[in-house]
Order: sequence, then structure tokens, then C-alpha cells
Amino acid sequence: MPVDLRAALQEKFGFDNFYPGQEDVVSRVLRGQDTLAILATGAGKSLTYQLPALLLEGTTIVVSPLIALMKDQLDMLRERNITDVVALNSTLSEDQEMRARERIRSGKVRIAYTTPEKLEDQAFLALLKELRIPLFVVDEAHCISQWGHDFRPAYLALGAVIARLGHPTVLALTATATPSVREDILHQLGIDQVKPIVRGFDRPKLIYEARKADKEADKLKILSALFEGAHPLEGTGIIYTATIKNALEVQNYLTSELGVPAAVYHSKLHKEDRTSVHNLFMDETIRAVVATNAFGLGIDKPNIRFVLHYDLPGSLEAYTQEAGRAGRDGLPSRCILIYRMSDTRVQNYFLTGKYPDVEEVQRVFGTIEVFGNQSDGVSMIDLRKILQLPLTKLKVILALLKKSGYIEHSGKSAYALTEAVRKNRDLILNLANYDTKKSYDQSKLAMMLQYAETRSCRRRFILNYFGEDFDAKNCGACDNCRRALRRGVGEIAATGGFRIADVVQHSKFGIGTVERAERDLVTVLFPSVGYKTLLATAVRRAEPQIA
Repeated sequence: MPVDLRAALQEKFGFDNFYPGQEDVVSRVLRGQDTLAILATGAGKSLTYQLPALLLEGTTIVVSPLIALMKDQLDMLRERNITDVVALNSTLSEDQEMRARERIRSGKVRIAYTTPEKLEDQAFLALLKELRIPLFVVDEAHCISQWGHDFRPAYLALGAVIARLGHPTVLALTATATPSVREDILHQLGIDQVKPIVRGFDRPKLIYEARKADKEADKLKILSALFEGAHPLEGTGIIYTATIKNALEVQNYLTSELGVPAAVYHSKLHKEDRTSVHNLFMDETIRAVVATNAFGLGIDKPNIRFVLHYDLPGSLEAYTQEAGRAGRDGLPSRCILIYRMSDTRVQNYFLTGKYPDVEEVQRVFGTIEVFGNQSDGVSMIDLRKILQLPLTKLKVILALLKKSGYIEHSGKSAYALTEAVRKNRDLILNLANYDTKKSYDQSKLAMMLQYAETRSCRRRFILNYFGEDFDAKNCGACDNCRRALRRGVGEIAATGGFRIADVVQHSKFGIGTVERAERDLVTVLFPSVGYKTLLATAVRRAEPQIA
């Protein structure tokens, strides 16, 4: 039966209208069509699966990467008297998990939130196979893409999970996905033919600015000018730093030198302290939270008036996701980047810790080869003790070996060689993809620096990066465009002879796709090396089908 979606929206959530893109996504899902939706931060992504879940028969599965995000969603639903929901994650005790599983088994739960790691549990997967699952939701879907900014190895198994559950309708959601990441999401989930719904990357009320510091001490001077200068920051906001050390230093400077009430938030704080800071911010007892990127996901505060980055983020995806937390009420808000050229060192250090080299992969494989013949395989705990590798890196290596068919789960958190590998000892692990991934992420960092340094329209830069044209001569709301208007210059960046999405060829890097063009320069995304900014004369047009 056709559903009156506006009436359902009003009845279930008390809203009169949908945000841009929401109704399209809900309609498509209710028709049983697989969907990838790229909706801007603050555009109400969660409603696009919550409303269908309440209208469809059966249990909707929602895969979410963050426990805090699940808790916020559950609390919000319960406030609306929607209680037939449950979350399965690592915070549950054995008894709590058993009760949650029994509730799911009863078939009376409408929405079951879970982490991708839980779906590696064969017993849990067997339970889900008994249920009617009308919708399988992958939240923060960029985590599945090796080219995404928040790659999470456990997401790689979701395509196989969807197939084992008989391919229910799939809805993948993200706020930050470049065209290449979109393609990878669709491929990994096994829904290659889907045309994505893309809405709302342009946030006209966000004012983008960047301030360059020559020395580290200059950053504090810039901070002082922003709070006490001619046009001081208003209201409450978030200040992001790349390290815990910088977060503590900035928070101390704000409170002791500038008299600005501020609290610090990072991943090593105790849970009670994190909750306390969250509440102080929501209640506006403080003006600013100084935080690492651990803060912000799931923060439902519409009147954040500024988001300030004290250090250069690792990518434009990370930057726009964090900056996008400002001004969700539609009022003007400032997004300011303070940076030094040397900030790239910190981000490169993070990248080095993230990617395995060939020797590390071989060590892990060799250890599983030696100890994996035990009846229950070799456990994650034992692997960490033997190899002394960081947990993140070990997880990436294990996911790589598993995805490539070299190892398999032999218990809840144990691994052994696959039968195919035991029979064919000559199989060679191909790590070329991971070398490419490392180059790609380093090129994304270079793009972030290019954004900081650009003298052209920052809004156009961001929109082009995410595959959208922006034809206005002057956005009127970034520092560069406003400076141009004050000088009486209308257009500050005439594009060259290329447009975004043009397919071009370079003699060294091969075929690539134009991401942005400005004056005599062109930025091209090459599959083998990532982003390269070149003279427009260095590339020539290629036939699209070659790519």
C-alpha cells in the first residue's frame, strides 16, 4: 500500500517536512531499491533509515562504527517513545548481550544497531538468518572504502554478510565521499549498479577562513585575536587539535590567558569525564571544547557558532566533516583553519603508523602459519604479545590477509590459514594495493594543504573536491572571496579549459579524472598515485571509456 510519507513523518517524529534528499532516500528504500546516499553533515541521515524501519515488517539491521553514536540514536528514539530498538556492542556484559540477543531472536525488535565486528561472530550471523530483515543499513559507509578517510578493516566483510542474509535492501549512508570513494563503497557492498543520491554539500551559511602561522607560538596569538580582536568569535564552538598535548595547551591558554571557559576532550579521558565535558558543552556552561577528533560524531547541537582547527587535518574529508558541525540551525557560522607548513609532519607520522609494510605483513602471516595449526588457531591477544604491533596496524593486516583469502576465523577472535593456502603454498600476497593507498592518503594531505594555501574560493575548492560544480563567480562568504569583493574584484579564480569529471591522460601517471581546474592549473585524481596538481598543458583529454 502507498504510504503518505509526510503523515508518517509527523506521526513518528513530529516533523512537518523532510530535509533535502531525505524523502528521496526513504521512498527508494521503501520500494526495495538498494541506495547509497551522500547527505551533508547535519542533514538528518539517521531519519532516512529510522522512518522506513518503523514502516517495514521485520528487523532493520544498522551497522554503526561508534558506540557513542549508537547510544545517541537509542536515546533519541526512546525520547520519542520508540522502544523496540536494541544495540549490540562491546560495552555490554555477558548477561546484557544474552538478553539483547534474545530480544532480537523474538523478532519484535524494529531496529538492531550493531558494530561490524559483531557481524564476524558466526553465532550472531546465524541468529540474524532466522529473522525477516527488510533493510540492512551501513552507516558511515566511507569506512568500507580503502580510499575513504576513516577506513575500518571490519567493514570489509559486510558485502559477504549481506549476501549471506539473502541480500535485503541495502542503504549505505555517509556525509563525506568523493566520486572514487562512492564507487568503492558500491563495489564492496555488491551493489555496483546503484546511482547515488547526493545532496547538500554546499552550506552557504558557513564562512570558511584560513590563517597561516610561521611559528607555533603564532598560533596562540591568532587564537587570541580571534577571541579578542575586531571581529571576535561569538557563541559556543569546538577547537580541534591534532594531538592531546596541543589540546591541553590550548585549553590552558583559553582559560588562564583569555578568560574563555573551555574544557578538553580526548580519547584517553575516563568515560565519566567525557560525559561531563559533553554535558557542559550542550548546556553552554563553557564556550568551547578543545578536542582531538574523538569529539563530535553524534553531537546534536544546532547552534555551534564556530569550528576552529588549530592544526592541519589529514584530509579535506576529515576537515569538512568536523567543520560541518557548525551552524546546523542555518545561521552564519565560522569555520577557521589555523595551520603551519610543518603540521604535515604530524599527519605523516599518523599515516606511517597506519599502514603495514611488506615485512610486517609477512611476520603476521608467518606467525599464523606457525601457531595456526593449534586446534583453536592463534588468538588476537597472542598475536599482539608475539608481534608487538600496534592494534590498529594488526587489525589492518588481518583484514588484508582475510580479504585476500589467506586466513580465516577459527574462533571468536582467533585465526588460522585457509584450506586453499594450506594446499597451495606458492600463493603470493599482493601488497601493491596498500602501497597505492599510502600514496593516495599522502596526496589527500597535500590537497588539504593546498586548500589552506589557496587564494581562490574555498567553497568552490571543497565542492569540486566532492565532485560538485560551483559556478558562482564569488561565494561572498569565504575569506578569499570577501577580500576580492573589498578590492572590487568580482571573480577570483577563472577556471582553465577543463571541468571537473573530465577524463585526462598524463604521460607518467596514466588516465585520471579532473577534480578541479583553476587558472593554468588542474588537479587530477590518478588511481595509481592519488591527487596531483599539474600545469593544464601537462595533460590531454582522453576517451572516458578508457578509464
